[in-house]
Amino acid sequence: MPDLSPLIAQYLHRFLVDIDDLNRGGSKVDPKPHKLLMLLSIIDIVEKGHMTENKIYYDEKLRETFKDFFQLIYDSSDWCQPAPPFFHLRTANFWNHKILDGRETQYAKLTTSGGGHKRIKENIEYAYFSDYAYAVVQNPVARRLLQAHISELLNPNQSP
Repeated sequence: MPDLSPLIAQYLHRFLVDIDDLNRGGSKVDPKPHKLLMLLSIIDIVEKGHMTENKIYYDEKLRETFKDFFQLIYDSSDWCQPAPPFFHLRTANFWNHKILDGRETQYAKLTTSGGGHKRIKENIEYAYFSDYAYAVVQNPVARRLLQAHISELLNPNQSP
């Protein structure tokens, strides 16, 4: 891979495999875009210099960025809901939640974000990437390759 150290190339490969293995909901033929859009939103925030540490806050900037990406690809069967992917990415190897102090028991009982973001605000301080994924997101070349891979997954019928 161009201009990547062997370690970052290894991390990128691992991250891409993890993304390919995501349970995206929907059907095998028509998987939902939400988790991928959440990742693109975070990449965009990093690109613009708004994420300087490994803390992904469920804030207005993230929600607005998600909405902007969603409007580019949605179809009438999808809803613009950033809370579910922010919550459900916890099943991915690269995504973690920093639970608010004293809310660990309540968080452990959660099976969904409930559609809105109340449960996120009540239980999660922020999300963060695993070390290997954060290293990829911080590397401009790897980040662009990651972004291109996600875009291809979202638009599989477009030629390069």
